[in-house]
Amino acid sequence: MRRRLRVVVRGIVASCASALLVTAGGATAVAEPPPVADTPTTATQVDPLYMLFNALMLLEGYQRDFTPASLQFWAEHLLSLPGRVGESLQHMLDPAQYQGPDGQLRLRDNVQKLIDDTAHLNPTLVGASTLPANPDYLPNWSNNGRFGTAADSALDSDALDVAHAGNVGLTAKFRYPCTAADGSVTYETRSGACVPGNPPGADFKYGEARKIQIVNSRGMRLAATLWLPEQALQPGNTKKFPMTVFTDGVGSIQSSYYLYTMTAVRHGYIGLTYDEAGQGSSDGTALDLVVPYNTPHCFASGPCRDIEDVMHWAVGDDVVPSVDLNSELPDGSSLGSLWNTLRFPRIGQRYNPAYAPAGMNVRNPVLDKIDVDRIGVWGHSLGSVATSHYLWDVGRGHGMDGRPLPKPAAAVLLSGVEPTNGDVPTQTITADLDIPGITSGSVFPINDIYDPTDGPIGTKSWYDWVRDHGTGHAPLEFLTIKGGSHFDTQDLDFIYPQTLESRKTSSDYALAWFDCNIEDVGAACTQVVTPTTGLSESVAAEFAPNGGPGPSYCLNVPTKQSLETAIAGPIRAALDLLYNEPQPHPCVAGQPIPIPHAG
Repeated sequence: MRRRLRVVVRGIVASCASALLVTAGGATAVAEPPPVADTPTTATQVDPLYMLFNALMLLEGYQRDFTPASLQFWAEHLLSLPGRVGESLQHMLDPAQYQGPDGQLRLRDNVQKLIDDTAHLNPTLVGASTLPANPDYLPNWSNNGRFGTAADSALDSDALDVAHAGNVGLTAKFRYPCTAADGSVTYETRSGACVPGNPPGADFKYGEARKIQIVNSRGMRLAATLWLPEQALQPGNTKKFPMTVFTDGVGSIQSSYYLYTMTAVRHGYIGLTYDEAGQGSSDGTALDLVVPYNTPHCFASGPCRDIEDVMHWAVGDDVVPSVDLNSELPDGSSLGSLWNTLRFPRIGQRYNPAYAPAGMNVRNPVLDKIDVDRIGVWGHSLGSVATSHYLWDVGRGHGMDGRPLPKPAAAVLLSGVEPTNGDVPTQTITADLDIPGITSGSVFPINDIYDPTDGPIGTKSWYDWVRDHGTGHAPLEFLTIKGGSHFDTQDLDFIYPQTLESRKTSSDYALAWFDCNIEDVGAACTQVVTPTTGLSESVAAEFAPNGGPGPSYCLNVPTKQSLETAIAGPIRAALDLLYNEPQPHPCVAGQPIPIPHAG
């Protein structure tokens, strides 16, 4: 039925397009010239068919999501809200907790919890999450053998008790997802086959997820999850595993990105996900994402500091307090000191990030299983901006606390970038209909105040800027998803438009990037430079094996303009002239692409 519908729509659109061409002067299609050495980054021919089908592709994601099973899952999640809210209030209203010497502190912490939950970016109802997870990518937190239930979702995302940030101590099995081009999800068995999740007797591979918390340098608890592959759970296995650390987008929760970490675990990585302070199940309010606004090349200083704290914790370094844990007053000795120490005051306690017994942090329980020289970092939107800033601080030799940072072996930036130094192999993924950044600094040149960018035009500008200004020679890759939006690189159903193929395209390329640059897998290095049908036809995918000093190669040659490139392209040219910046660099097409680590 869907195929017939698409054929009919294509016929109608083709007829309309033909009429437009005849009206415009009877122009006929001209064969595309063969690739040349220097290829423009975007197509020059406006194609109304491509523009329309970009939009129609996003609607296909809704068609995938609206199934009886998905509707039932959402209904059960929302109908469980009153019960979960009641459980949280029962914890909060228990008078016994306010007795004894710590009673007043407990009262302040509960008041703070009410403030945090209400002022979260994407508020919760007294810690009960209104956003569910995607059932296709959920561990069995209920430990009842049934995966993807509303009960699992509540245990994953709720923070009903002030004692912890989320359900710390909970463990669960999860299956290894196989995401297909049509958006369907199956799971890997020990024979290597991918089968649906409910056949009787299927011998699935299982990893293990563990709920933990990490106290950040500002004294707030971050809800986090450790993800272990099956091999790491085998008794006596002394192997050191690579690791990935994922940072959420704005207003999101960890589970909105489980697809990526679960796929990494399937490839043999240990994973770590977390909610930044001010959202998800973590402490803090939305203001903690941006106050103080004092970090060059990061418009949200909170997440930029959180990823540095999390990486220090992941490799066993101390997390050093960045604020006075016993006072909420800023330093008023000078205007600069006031600006740099201004923050949203907390009624509840700020926790000591020192390791126990001196403080509240617990050392990474799987540190002995991690190869700290093989860590990949990735994030989406705001999380990608924070990850970009992390790379910037790695390049300048120290983090926000003045200490050297653990250097990642590779990075993937999903829909949103800030300047980096080009010291770490970095892949960036955007989409045809992503947020329309225009220059390397959004609509500004690179500056210290506000310069995140996105979209095919802005991300290409960023790519060229890093190649021009970066001090490192690490590989760079720039990819654009066909027809996708800003939300094609997350896995939350129903809420946002998505294309069918985007989850597979983005996760396949991201894991190939990690496998190539972290694990030296030759097949993955080939996959990194091999174009697929999921890539844009409007913008060239590019790969620079030596970063700035060498050429950038085209993975594909653009043939059709999208709406975004048609509108933003001329604006970018005008801004480049205004800012005295060069026009977009061409890429080299029609030549073999050198593959790093292919041996």
